[in-house]
Amino acid sequence: MRRALLLLPLLMALLMAACDTPAREAVRLAGEVRRMPPGTSTAMADLPFACEARDRSCVTLWLHRGAACAELAEAPVTPEAMRPERRDCAVAALRRAGALMPADATADERQEAAIRLADALERRRDRASGEARRADNEAILAAVAPLRAPPAGAAPYADHYAAGVALNRVQAGDLPEEARCAALAEARAGAARATEVAGLPPLGDRIAQRRAAVAAQLSLSPRCA
Repeated sequence: MRRALLLLPLLMALLMAACDTPAREAVRLAGEVRRMPPGTSTAMADLPFACEARDRSCVTLWLHRGAACAELAEAPVTPEAMRPERRDCAVAALRRAGALMPADATADERQEAAIRLADALERRRDRASGEARRADNEAILAAVAPLRAPPAGAAPYADHYAAGVALNRVQAGDLPEEARCAALAEARAGAARATEVAGLPPLGDRIAQRRAAVAAQLSLSPRCA
């Protein structure tokens, strides 16, 4: 018994070291998928792997799984009944990518994970209702908050998603009437500041769509014009 107790600290140290190092198979797979943009291979959505170390290889695998699930959630070939599961998969995987980010991760690496998570949350929020929708709105704001920290090169993405939250809260009636004009003004300002940043996930025509949606809501709220 005494010998077992003496060996326990050594065993714990070995286990902790193993947790900090991804398996060789995970490193190999990460090297393969890193050659293509996230979401290119939708097979990653269902490809089994085990990677829970705070390491770039694990971040890469979870990021690609999240992007693959997000892609499948909107794909025409995906049965309607499977879309909620794919959206949940995207959110869970991208959260894991952010949680496993190594200490020496670059700003671009952290920002990409945060932006993809905010996007996955927004797409799920747009199909949710009640408490689930409100929880996703809070999660979106939490996801984009680090994008405003120095270096704040991704702040325009934070503005884009925060504008979407403000607009959604107005449209869903989450805010009292006296707070809606301020929320719409915030949404309009945020949407106006939104822009793409080279090297980060593209927003495409969604920036223009958000500005148009805010303008349409303002036209329905003459007191806020």
